[in-house]
Amino acid sequence: MKLTGFVLAVLLAGCLGFPGLAIAEDYEEATDFTLVDVNGDEYTLFEMLERGPVYMECWDLPCVNCIVELDALMPVFEELEPYGLQIIALSVDKPADEAKVKAFVISKQWPYVCLLDQQQEVKSDYGIIIKPTAYIINTDGEVVYTHIGYKKGDDE
Repeated sequence: MKLTGFVLAVLLAGCLGFPGLAIAEDYEEATDFTLVDVNGDEYTLFEMLERGPVYMECWDLPCVNCIVELDALMPVFEELEPYGLQIIALSVDKPADEAKVKAFVISKQWPYVCLLDQQQEVKSDYGIIIKPTAYIINTDGEVVYTHIGYKKGDDE
């Protein structure tokens, strides 16, 4: 497993209830939201958290680094999905780009929930400025980890 996968696994260990690996801290509460995905299905963050922790990454089509990072997460997701991990690929592309986003997500065959934040309300609520920005949100609705930006080698 790549280092990112190892780090993510350790961080999620606390989210998934593995004893002795969680560090007691006061975390910021995640902001709940409801959005539709590229298939038109509606998702609510707090309902998803009832099934397991969420790794949420903000991305858009022009962001090459976002796409590289989402591709790099596939083996991590495959390894941790049986433990309840869910990944949200939060597209902040404009409404006019919806068809392009849908076609792109289908072509990538990402197994993630790909939500459309076309009005950029979630992006604003979370204060996202740089893409990619990612969050790990535990089942208590707390943001336990934030990763901002991407540089070559982060996925290694």
